[in-house]
Amino acid sequence: MSDDPPFFDFYESNPDAVVVIDLAGNILFANSQVGALLGYLPQELVGKSHSVLMPARFRETHTGHMDRFMSNPTPRMMGVGLELVASRKDGSEFKTEISLSPYQTPDGMVVIAAMRDREALHLDANVLETDNAALRASLGQARLDSTRLLAQAGIEAAAQEAAQRLQRLLLEELHHRMKNMLAMVIGITSQTLRTTATLEEGREAISSRLVAMSKAQDLLLQTSETGAELAEVISSAIEPFDSDEVQRFVVQIPPINVGPGAILPLTLSLNELCTNAVKYGALSNETGCITICAKVDETAQLFSLSWTETGGPPVQEPTRRSFGTRLLGALATQLHGNVSLRYELSGVVYKLDIPLALFRSFQAN
Repeated sequence: MSDDPPFFDFYESNPDAVVVIDLAGNILFANSQVGALLGYLPQELVGKSHSVLMPARFRETHTGHMDRFMSNPTPRMMGVGLELVASRKDGSEFKTEISLSPYQTPDGMVVIAAMRDREALHLDANVLETDNAALRASLGQARLDSTRLLAQAGIEAAAQEAAQRLQRLLLEELHHRMKNMLAMVIGITSQTLRTTATLEEGREAISSRLVAMSKAQDLLLQTSETGAELAEVISSAIEPFDSDEVQRFVVQIPPINVGPGAILPLTLSLNELCTNAVKYGALSNETGCITICAKVDETAQLFSLSWTETGGPPVQEPTRRSFGTRLLGALATQLHGNVSLRYELSGVVYKLDIPLALFRSFQAN
């Protein structure tokens, strides 16, 4: 694998520590987040066995987990129900969560492993509730006594401390989100310009993708922490491509809730499909139609989303993978899902499958 692997910008923009592993268990790539989490420079890990990230006493058990995954590589959380421990460069240990996603490259199958510090993610519930209760009480008291506080030209120490704590949390969250958003914008811009033939084509492609991101952010702002209905996400994404005179989309979606973490990848995926349909597929003529379906299979423990084009001009599979196609794969990886894209004579057929447990985790997280 080269020093600049597929979706390099997306790996770098990921807030988790990400390593790419071949089927022999060797590390091919590590993003810059491994430094903050594990203490390694990315190049220090390249070529080493992935077991170096685990304490010596757990390596045999960890190798067994990885062997079972390699025998049936599908997106999953590693060691569900178990307590995983990782080892930093200095030998210190921490509890971790690891998600594994297989990805087929021209050089063969690789596994994308995303690691995070479990203890940093899960704050002590009692401490958090105590802080929230104190904050609510302080702000409530401040509102009740606002006239007196203004008259005294000051704020009680407890209310001031609560306001400063709230402000700090908001600024830290804003800083984190802005860094992630800028990294994604840079990644989309650089990758698009690499693969477009003309400056005008690149400008239109970048503009379309950024508008899709903007619409997803609007939807995130309007929804609560529980997310949004999938039908609402789809409607927002396809609205610019639909027609008031002729129904171009048939959407068959049961009531399904989508967590905030999945709204942006789903919106960008649908925008890519719509853009391709306008250029070459069912939206490039007056008779084409697109059917979007979703279902939850409790037996197979799978969430599936499909896009089927009919009535457009005959399509042929492209001779090279465009950035849009690679972007669909990267977005599926962000969703811990598996994507297939077929070029039938009647039109493009896209399908996204996500393990139900992981899909529901987007609702909870």
